[in-house]
Amino acid sequence: MRSSPRIAFLAAILVMSTWCGPELAGVGAAAKGRQTDPPPKPTVYVSDFEIDVLPPEAGQEKPEDDPRRLAARLVELMSTKLVAALRKGGYTAVRMHRGDARPDRGVQIRGLFAEVDEENHWRRAVIRSADDSGAIEALVTVANLAKPEQALYEIAPLPGNEDKPGAVITFSPYVPLTKFDLSKDAKEDVFQKIAPQIVNDLTDLLNANPLAIPQ
Repeated sequence: MRSSPRIAFLAAILVMSTWCGPELAGVGAAAKGRQTDPPPKPTVYVSDFEIDVLPPEAGQEKPEDDPRRLAARLVELMSTKLVAALRKGGYTAVRMHRGDARPDRGVQIRGLFAEVDEENHWRRAVIRSADDSGAIEALVTVANLAKPEQALYEIAPLPGNEDKPGAVITFSPYVPLTKFDLSKDAKEDVFQKIAPQIVNDLTDLLNANPLAIPQ
């Protein structure tokens, strides 16, 4: 497991710097030259990552062979390890499940599991069996909840491609992403290594933009 270069999160600094409105620009100038206490850390909401699954046909598989169990395990590990790492880093962390109302302030960490096909297309990762073990990527982004939500990706306009499990996707150029390599059967320790890296990147991002997130 390895993470991509930090270029994506550093690029996010440029995006987050635009979060400060004109009213905050003067605050930064007035505070220059005197010591101030660091701003409190914002509440961080962790959204369950997206992943596709091909459920077995009714009556053809035993419950323990249901690939949905493996998909749910990946999502659960990513969310719980992230929340734990955030709290260890001094953040108030709240998990968000699909369908939960989106808060209007704070920070959101969200993402999806994706994979690359033989034609070098990005696809939403698909769990096809209970013991699937193919390589996938955890793609992570950080968002300011005070701003409108932006889509992470779109369904690629390719012949025969549609919004179904494993659809070919194109990523938004306006949403910085960072990438972590893992497998569909990744163990708990893999997520224990990924989560602190995400939290460290978030902290670096906020330290570079101390007035970016309204409290």
